Amino acid sequence: MIMAAFGLVTMVEALRLIIYKDPYVLYDPIGPGFYVLALSVGVLSVGVVHFAANYRKGSIVADAAARGRGMRQLFSSIIVLALYLLLINFVGYLIATLLFFLLQFRVTGVKSWRTNIILTLLFTAVYYVIFVRLCEMVFPREIF
Repeated sequence: MIMAAFGLVTMVEALRLIIYKDPYVLYDPIGPGFYVLALSVGVLSVGVVHFAANYRKGSIVADAAARGRGMRQLFSSIIVLALYLLLINFVGYLIATLLFFLLQFRVTGVKSWRTNIILTLLFTAVYYVIFVRLCEMVFPREIF
């Protein structure tokens, strides 16, 4: 329900960015509102699908052990993300992203190191091509 609510709030903000244009500001033809709108639709969809899949007979079915496992996974993901945010300024985008995906796939349950490394290399390459090459985003370079 939180994901669906977050999706709705960000969708409203995206629509505000799309509709309201300040006449004193130069805008990109697509603008940030369309990107935020696309992400908010995705978040809203994930929230609704998750809620619908776990909703039965008027209550959400949740086992205490599964809830505890989910909370550990959530906090581990937050720690991995915080580590990524700290490392990106020191070791640069590429190395920090490799380490992030390597740890994040372990947290999400990828047990095989071979599969983990293949997925890490694949995702890092795809993100690099999309964000650095195609979108020309500037990411921090390493200090060392």
